[in-house]
Amino acid sequence: MYRTIALVVLMVAIATLQVYLCKRENRRVGLILPAIFFILSILAVIGMHFYAGMPNLISVIYLAIQVFVLVNIPTAILMAIYIMYHGRRL
Repeated sequence: MYRTIALVVLMVAIATLQVYLCKRENRRVGLILPAIFFILSILAVIGMHFYAGMPNLISVIYLAIQVFVLVNIPTAILMAIYIMYHGRRL
């Protein structure tokens, strides 16, 4: 119960920080959090091979794609907030 509440509070805090960064004068500041989460997703895929004991290459590639997509959900949400504040131009 407390972990769920802490996770929701953390997600709201990150979204609020993203909105604050997007409202700044410098447009590139709003890209900091999505870049951090993207780098974390790459690290998750790299670190996944330590825990994936599957000898089949196809299943490892499939798992890597799943992990990459799943971990990039916060990146997509933060980029959506950025695009909402700065329009379609990147």
